[in-house]
Amino acid sequence: MKIALSPLEKLRAAGKFLNVAFNKRPLSVSLEVTKRCNARCDFCDYWKITDRDEMLDFSDVVRRFDPLVVVFTGGEPMLRRDLVPIVKSIKDLPGFRYLTVLTHGGFLSEVKIRELVAAGVNQINISMNYPDTRQDKERGLPGLFDRLSKTVPKMVKEEGYEGVFTFASMLMVDNMHDAEPLVRLAHSWGINIAFSGYNDLKNGNQSHMVSPEKMVEFKKVCARLIQLKRELKNVMTSDYFFETLPEFYEKRKIDGCEAGKIMIHVTPKGMVQPCAELPPIAHYSEFLPGNYAGPNCGSCFDACRAEPQAPITLRRIGELTGIL
Repeated sequence: MKIALSPLEKLRAAGKFLNVAFNKRPLSVSLEVTKRCNARCDFCDYWKITDRDEMLDFSDVVRRFDPLVVVFTGGEPMLRRDLVPIVKSIKDLPGFRYLTVLTHGGFLSEVKIRELVAAGVNQINISMNYPDTRQDKERGLPGLFDRLSKTVPKMVKEEGYEGVFTFASMLMVDNMHDAEPLVRLAHSWGINIAFSGYNDLKNGNQSHMVSPEKMVEFKKVCARLIQLKRELKNVMTSDYFFETLPEFYEKRKIDGCEAGKIMIHVTPKGMVQPCAELPPIAHYSEFLPGNYAGPNCGSCFDACRAEPQAPITLRRIGELTGIL
């Protein structure tokens, strides 16, 4: 089974990156195919949304911006029963793109995984903040962790889906001591893990922020994750992120965000947001990323803005190219 990028595809990806950068197009476009969600996270109110006024075809969005990476997100994208044909319509466009799905994983049956990969998905990112059944409670989805723990390792180790799955984990005060167990769980399943910061921009919930009293403890966790990254080699997050995240929690602001320029978010109705946390600014058919000055708000330290601004060191080049 061919899932990992071939040397030729990696070469095409490198060429696409240079083309995108030179022409000032977004490196990544997140397609919010729905705002609906069946989870009940306390840091997001999307589960209250019932609006089904959603675009049926996102291919013109991708054709217009022609990014390197396309992320299918939500809400919960797998609530769209037509997600597989939506993915295929993007995959069938001329040119190279790396396609990812961000999901809580509740609908990841073996059949659905095969369908998504066959349609063109390169990576399935599973939101995972706890290495046990506390994940069920956080998401309000009983049995979630058990289903994932049975399905994902089997698909990797028995069906040959290596390199497809990644944990997408928020590193916050609640789970900082679960970060190492999460890394080790991902390693035992044969998959990677990437961390992001927490922010309160969706509904104002600040309870998951790291307080000043916990900061020394939190910095030790971040330092340990850098060590663990070298030991297990399945942590995709940059050293820069781990070194800077404590500063974000201390200041609640990190400058340098390129939202709206190197990445954009498109709503189910086709409106462009600089990122998922900020208001729409234009319809996709009218938005010109090269002319956009950016919001420069700095109020989050999510991976989507932190990783692109990580310094390009020899180690980082090695990590990104798969050498290290």
